Amino acid sequence: MGRTWEPTPENLFRRIELDCLMGGTSPQTSLPTMRSGYLATLDGWRTIAIAGVLLDHATAGIFRHSSLYPFFRTGPNGVSVFFAVSGFLICSRLLEEEQLTGAIRLKGFYIRRACRILPAAFTYLAVIGVLGVLGILTVTPLEWVSCVLFFRNYVSPDWIHAGWGGYTIHYWSLAVEEHFYFLWPALLAFSGRVRARYVAAGLAAAVSVWRWWDFHHQWMERHVRLDGLLLGCLAALILAEPRWRVWIERRFTAWVWWTCVAGYVLFQLLSRTHTYSIWESMLLASVVAGTVLRPWELVGRFLENRVMKWVGRLSYSLYLWQQLFLIPGARYPFSLVQRFPINVACLFLAAVLSYELLERPMIRLGHHLAPPPTPGRIDLGDESAKQQRSSIGVEQVR
Repeated sequence: MGRTWEPTPENLFRRIELDCLMGGTSPQTSLPTMRSGYLATLDGWRTIAIAGVLLDHATAGIFRHSSLYPFFRTGPNGVSVFFAVSGFLICSRLLEEEQLTGAIRLKGFYIRRACRILPAAFTYLAVIGVLGVLGILTVTPLEWVSCVLFFRNYVSPDWIHAGWGGYTIHYWSLAVEEHFYFLWPALLAFSGRVRARYVAAGLAAAVSVWRWWDFHHQWMERHVRLDGLLLGCLAALILAEPRWRVWIERRFTAWVWWTCVAGYVLFQLLSRTHTYSIWESMLLASVVAGTVLRPWELVGRFLENRVMKWVGRLSYSLYLWQQLFLIPGARYPFSLVQRFPINVACLFLAAVLSYELLERPMIRLGHHLAPPPTPGRIDLGDESAKQQRSSIGVEQVR
């Protein structure tokens, strides 16, 4: 975040894409004729998020009784990053659709989301179900059904012992996101982008109060993590206002961004426990939005390098399959693939196969059934999008 903006062709193209997605033009650019709707920076954040989850689960059995254990318990932080990214991205795409077409088409949104989320999620559950029936893993009917119907976040985490419940517990976050997908697009469509700012802020505050009450009276039900998604939405809504975006872009400098990062890290180190404060969600939304706003700077370039983007694209698959390989408890000989480093190799193999053979084709099917206003990533096989993107030249920039 420490570099100043330079008018190179690469930086100009990035600025154009950001302007298209966020609904305005910056002082340095004019609006081009093609919009991609893809923010590569967010793939980098997904890599950071899944790295936190994998580090936590891969080391849980090693450092659980060590004084270092709190420093390796990064799974909750990774999920929080996922929530901030999802809220920002989903709201940005909905606002983009409203700007380009004049309305948010809920049917098309749900078709695309279903094609993106459900096939891979149900495939993992099918594999877990078969392994459970064969007696290789311990999977109860209730936990399996709660994953299929996305109410796993309401099933007690006390089930996790000796593998019981451990292979499906991560579906709590998928349930929260599905609830968010069901709630937020309709709220945005009916309230409009101006009132939606107050709706997002108000709901996030209400969820925060609810979470505080849960912590003090009973086990926290995980539906009270919605503020992480809602504050990501609020950041997108704020940046979608051109006047506000220009004002923030000028003042959200590198030192402000690093102050937010330091504040988040300091909060985690001092608390030593995950209380999921609303301040955490606010800081993460600000940090993510700051890199999206300035992708040409050092941190943005790091997040957009090829390795970060590649792992980020696999992050959903990695998140689904990591429980199978990183949580021990299977019967021999399947337990061999749960040992390091075989488990890591098997995890990435499963994730690559899931993404290439299942997820990408289903994403393309969703785009075919309900064409989005912009094509998104060009790696999804849309040749027309590739041709449009390659036709953009720097002569479109003033």
